[in-house]
Amino acid sequence: MGEDAESSKINHTFLRDYVTEADVISTVEFNQTGDLLATGDKGGRVVIFQRETECKGESEEVGETGDSGEYNVYSTFQSHEPDFDYLKSLEIEEKINKIRWLSQQNAAHFLLSTNDKTIKLWKVSERDKRPEGYNLKDEEGRLKDISTITSLQVPVLKPTDLMVEVRPRRVFANGHTYHVNSISVNSDGETYLSADDLRINMWHLGITDRSFRLPQIEQRE
Repeated sequence: MGEDAESSKINHTFLRDYVTEADVISTVEFNQTGDLLATGDKGGRVVIFQRETECKGESEEVGETGDSGEYNVYSTFQSHEPDFDYLKSLEIEEKINKIRWLSQQNAAHFLLSTNDKTIKLWKVSERDKRPEGYNLKDEEGRLKDISTITSLQVPVLKPTDLMVEVRPRRVFANGHTYHVNSISVNSDGETYLSADDLRINMWHLGITDRSFRLPQIEQRE
């Protein structure tokens, strides 16, 4: 009993000293397969966790499919930064309100993340090979002197350590007057909805400068 109380005291002390307000998780979302879990926090960061797969021999012994319940960090990136609306003299927090995964169409993954005003589309991909043998560049990527090139070679892909790349693909801004509190991806994989307290917009993933406002149905007394 005393050990449990002491352990709890240590945990509370650790949280108080090392966990800041920006580290507080504000939203979580699984992808369609459950293999990836994305979390957003009040500091504007998105952390993606990947489910670990057990070895085939170990899973056969216990009669399982090979999927464990443990998730490890797959990638971390800064999704949003604090901003300021000068027209309304309003500070815009970086806190992530919602995350939504798109249906996977190829080896890469795509997700939407939003704070109060801006929605972003991100591409998450893996790279385990790198090209070598450029004709016009050296190994450090600098351009060669053309006069020194006496023969041509075919570039090749060589294995390298696994790298997870996260890149912004689209930024959807200025679509809401009030704070965005929800986003939902359509089954067509091309459009999605975003909503605030008074308005619902429909966006196309390939168009960032305009959205379509859906008619609102008001309840009559």
